[in-house]
Amino acid sequence: MCVFDPRHLLIFCLLSAASCTAPRIESSPVATGSAREEFDPQTLRDDDFLLKPSSDLHTPSTRAAGITPVGTQQTQGYRVQIGAVLDQGRAEDLHKVARTQFRAPAYVFHDVQTRLYKIQIGNGETAKDVGHLRAEAKGLGYREAFVVRTRIEVSSDPVKRPSKIQGYRLQIFSASSQQAADQAHAKARQALQRDDIYVEFEPPFFKVRIGNFRSRKSAEAFMKTVVASGYDTPFTVETMILVSPE
Repeated sequence: MCVFDPRHLLIFCLLSAASCTAPRIESSPVATGSAREEFDPQTLRDDDFLLKPSSDLHTPSTRAAGITPVGTQQTQGYRVQIGAVLDQGRAEDLHKVARTQFRAPAYVFHDVQTRLYKIQIGNGETAKDVGHLRAEAKGLGYREAFVVRTRIEVSSDPVKRPSKIQGYRLQIFSASSQQAADQAHAKARQALQRDDIYVEFEPPFFKVRIGNFRSRKSAEAFMKTVVASGYDTPFTVETMILVSPE
């Protein structure tokens, strides 16, 4: 014969009440509006250009929005993007570093759609014009550097805008180190007293070259001056040169 214990009924009632009054726990919805880039740069091959229109870009405090430097105008063109971060201070630090690493001008823009501060270099009328900057950036460790179509700055005075044509230069130095090439460049400017001395990056080497010669004959004629200045093995290379409008 079973004996009913009132304590069992009391425990059962307490447990039932607890299960009915326990608060309902719901997980918070996951935010879907986080800022991100519109592509994955890691999917690019080294020989690829990524051409995409930039969204509505505004400059941060480093340059007032809508102000174009005196003597320049804005037009559609191409730049190389080397970084994108959410923090403006970090972006400005990267911008300062880029200004010391590249001879091309560097910029910081705020993309209001993605909320990213984007660091870009160069001003090219075509994607090919900034292709060497992308290669140079990759050589300096910016593995995700890519070409973007955006607004660029160009000289408002056509007379001040030299054009590029196929021509010749004299190569006097080549090294895998940009620092070594920069030192050789400074030394050559002092020795030859010329402004038309350039550091060109052709992966994996930085090359110091002299002149903007329209013909091989004129380049070879200047070679005697280079040899007399202490450069034993200069040689002529065919490359793009800068010429002023006539």
